[in-house]
Amino acid sequence: METTDFLILILLSFAAFRITRFFVKDSLIGFGSDSGSAMSVRVDNFAYYDNGDDRSWLRGKVGDLLTCVWCLGFWVSVGVYAGWTQTVPWNAERPGQWILTVFAIAGAQGYLNTRMNA
Repeated sequence: METTDFLILILLSFAAFRITRFFVKDSLIGFGSDSGSAMSVRVDNFAYYDNGDDRSWLRGKVGDLLTCVWCLGFWVSVGVYAGWTQTVPWNAERPGQWILTVFAIAGAQGYLNTRMNA
């Protein structure tokens, strides 16, 4: 791996970190820092309340995946790397390298999110 490849990996990790944090933690509409991001509030309302009483299991799992930094961060990393390379793993020249790079970006962004919340 060349130095420029490593720098691109770092930049893509920061991009994935920022996009993930935007969706999971940041608030644009101003719900306040106690209640989380606007997306988190909407996902909670969608996922955990079915007719105001019960939690729907499937909707709850989808909600968990959309509000978890590690879960959503992986899919954001897939999107960031796919956008950068303009390819998907099954069309990549070396799909194994593509997949390992996505995991490296996701791991770095997860580490950044963990360090920012510590």
